[in-house]
Amino acid sequence: MTLAAPLGIMAVGQTFVILSGKEDVDFSSGANASLTIVLAALLLQRYNHGITALIILAVGLMAGLVNGIGVRVIGIPPLIMTFCSSMLLYGVGQAITRGMSIGTSTPILTFMALGRIAGIPVAFLIWMGSIILSAVVLHKTIYGRWLYAAGSNPTATHLAGISNKAVGIVAYALSGVLSAFAGLLYLGRFSIPSGFKMADIYTLPCVMAVILGGTNFFGGEGGLTGSIGSVLALTILDSFFTIFNIAQAWRTVMYGLLLVVILIFFVRREKLRI
Repeated sequence: MTLAAPLGIMAVGQTFVILSGKEDVDFSSGANASLTIVLAALLLQRYNHGITALIILAVGLMAGLVNGIGVRVIGIPPLIMTFCSSMLLYGVGQAITRGMSIGTSTPILTFMALGRIAGIPVAFLIWMGSIILSAVVLHKTIYGRWLYAAGSNPTATHLAGISNKAVGIVAYALSGVLSAFAGLLYLGRFSIPSGFKMADIYTLPCVMAVILGGTNFFGGEGGLTGSIGSVLALTILDSFFTIFNIAQAWRTVMYGLLLVVILIFFVRREKLRI
């Protein structure tokens, strides 16, 4: 559960994006979390946890807003926009680290990532807290109703006076913030950043977790609870990869193939509906 928590938090943010509309997806979440790791390690050398957290979450928010504006206002396809954002974040991280390890974690972050309260992993409690808060947003607020409506029938919501652009931008912003927060847990887990792109390998599993959890890739259907089981399953799968010493390159290939199979299923199902 400790290992699954950062991926689970990223999946919560990804759920908002995928629910928001047809083909909306955030492929920059891993790069966002990776940039958070190196930025936080650097900032904690000079600032306290509160200031560092505010800066980190603000960076995540800005990354999400850039994605949202690029997709919903300018009209760039989500895959292209978020992939370009991923490259931008990767470049910034490389410029900061210059390929070297910088900074370390702190006892507080390590406790958040690896500590326990009454035998329950703190990271798991944080993950569940993010799910509960996000579920409240999805099911108890007007934004949640707009999000489902915009994802299932954007034409109807537009005619009803709801801004599909604003709904989508907020979804990408939430994904950015949650990805940044997940990066803090990654830093606490690994203690010393061993180079950039530490969390970038979880981008594909993040998308798969949401879709396998029952959220429709074409938007408007799904939720958060289903992703819990899929995140745990993917974490166990990754542990098996580690046990059998499967190289990261081959893991990425396997995740990519699995995602293609999942998307083929959803595309065929969508065509049958039509």
